[in-house]
Order: sequence, then C-alpha cells, then structure tokens
Amino acid sequence: MPKYNILLVDDHPMIIAGFEQALDIISDNDKNIKFSRDSAQDCTEAAELISNTEKTYDLICLDLSLPGSEDGKYNSGEDLAKLARKLRPESKLLICTMLENNFKVLNVMKRIDPDGFLVKSDTNPDILISAIENLLKGKTYQSATVHQMLKRTVEFSHNIDEDNLQILYLLSKGILTKNLPQHMGLSLSAIEKRKKQMKQFFDISNTNDKILLEKAKEKGFL
Repeated sequence: MPKYNILLVDDHPMIIAGFEQALDIISDNDKNIKFSRDSAQDCTEAAELISNTEKTYDLICLDLSLPGSEDGKYNSGEDLAKLARKLRPESKLLICTMLENNFKVLNVMKRIDPDGFLVKSDTNPDILISAIENLLKGKTYQSATVHQMLKRTVEFSHNIDEDNLQILYLLSKGILTKNLPQHMGLSLSAIEKRKKQMKQFFDISNTNDKILLEKAKEKGFL
C-alpha cells in the first residue's frame, strides 16, 4: 500500500485546507493510497521541516509569498524552494501562488524549475487533485494561466528577452527609466535602446512609457 509524505506550506489556512481536501478525495477514491501530511504557515516552520533529516517528503507544496524566517535566512517561498531543491532533490515540488506576472513566473521557472506550478486563481479541487496525482506519478503539471504565460513568452522570446521583461516589470512598478540601472546590470543607454526596440516591436510611435506598458499588458507580458 503506497504511503506518501506531503508537506503543505502556505500562510492561508484555507489553501492548506484545500490541499488536505484534495488528498482526502484521492485516498477515498483509491483505498490503496495513504497520505501523511505536515503543514507550515511561515518560513521558520517550513525551513525546520525541510531541514529535518528524520523526515522524508514525496511532495512539497509551496506558496511563494510567506512571512520570513525569524533568523532572516529565508524571506520567501522561493528561498524555501531553493532549500528543498538542495536538501531534498528527490521530492517533487509544487508551487501554488498568487503570481500572475509573466516576468515573475518565468524567473521562478528558470531559477527553481518546479515540477508543478499553479496560480491560485486557477485552482479548484479538481485541479489540485490532478496536479498532485500527476506529480506523484513522476509527471509535470501547469495550471492554465501558467501555461498561457509561458506559451506567450516563448512565442515572443526572440524579441522580448528576460532583460526586456524586467524593464517592463520595473516600469510597471513606477520606477523611472533613469533609475533602472540601479536595479539591473545594464547601463541607461542600453536600457533606452531596449525600450526603443520594444516600441518598434509593438508598433508604438508614442514615446510615452505608459503606452508601452499598456501594449505589453495587452500582449500578456505584464
């Protein structure tokens, strides 16, 4: 009888309850499957569980926006994901987050390469069940929003690369162009050149950054 050990990490009890309901449904549908589960609501609790060598986890479900650890070593779910990848490479990793920004999703995919990625606005019991079952079978899983984000990014990747995505993201956060070099490894002239190329790509004659951001959002880059 297969028994799977699951770690659920989210600072919203309702999300943890949703995962627990999905696990209960899976085991109710297949009496041969049993689950043991631990849960944590912040980085301190989660880091302790992930670092505990006496425990093993088949699946770790992580939110990215979490209260930081008391020792300051872990400030987000992304830090925990990196810790899990280092200490528990055998564990399947499922990200479930509020993120709905192409730049952030793409960066998480590149830096962590999770086995599963869900956007919370997509989730319902059926999606959670499907994600869990796929990952435990050694497959991958992406919710519809994540899949569409990645598809759009791949389609335009030859024109909108990671640096361009970061420029768009930082501008959307209200950071002025003259201050972008402080947040990136690019000079102001290089940033201005990239902005000009993106405006040409989006067929924008107006030099206003607001128009660039509106077009980028319309095309799914923000």
